[in-house]
Amino acid sequence: MPELSHSDIPLHTQALDVRTQRRGQTVIVKVHGEIDLSTGGGLERELRQALAATQPPHPLVADLSEVSFIGSSGLAVLLEVSRIAEEKGTQLRVVSARRAVRRPVEAAGLQGALRLHPTLESALTDTV
Repeated sequence: MPELSHSDIPLHTQALDVRTQRRGQTVIVKVHGEIDLSTGGGLERELRQALAATQPPHPLVADLSEVSFIGSSGLAVLLEVSRIAEEKGTQLRVVSARRAVRRPVEAAGLQGALRLHPTLESALTDTV
């Protein structure tokens, strides 16, 4: 039986489920649930591990289309991972058309700092 790396084992808590997959050369982190102070640390670990597996110029995509809540600690995680991605020569692209994610991003004035996409396909095909 092959050994699983940590990224092959999904993070699952009562409020958050995180799974990492690849599509071609792009690493996608799919998140389901709530991102708050109690779950933000686990999400940050998963995103950092996924970023370590990302090879520029391919992006890291955080698919938050199934996130029902994101608090300020979750926004801070996204900003930090985005900053690290830029230092690495790549991008963090965030997927979510849901109000539960877009509204806090807009309220915090972060729409310019985070690359938001309405769909996974949009994030995968963004050439900017």
